Amino acid sequence: MHSFCEGNERELADLILDGASERPQQMFGAYFEGTRRSDALGAAYDGLYRLPDDATGIRPTGLYRFFACLDNTIRACPESCPKRLLLDSLIIHLNDDHHWSREQIADWLAASRSEQA
Repeated sequence: MHSFCEGNERELADLILDGASERPQQMFGAYFEGTRRSDALGAAYDGLYRLPDDATGIRPTGLYRFFACLDNTIRACPESCPKRLLLDSLIIHLNDDHHWSREQIADWLAASRSEQA
């Protein structure tokens, strides 16, 4: 297990990429389905913890212990919609509503963090 203290968006992006390699198919509308599908937050959770092969129904609540940015950072949607959401909700929004790939979301997180630094 990784050990982060107040993890940042770059670390979260890395976990999304790690977890996406564990479950190669993207999921929409849920965090996990079966042994091969996850959404972006599910992929981050998969990158952080060792999960059962079939992770259906698991919720990535443990991410919040390591990544305060998920529920204390508000960002505007990078698409052409007017939404401003907490980072966790925005990641789900990009995954489910705009159908961004997990890799696109990770790239956006990494880039948006470096722009703020």
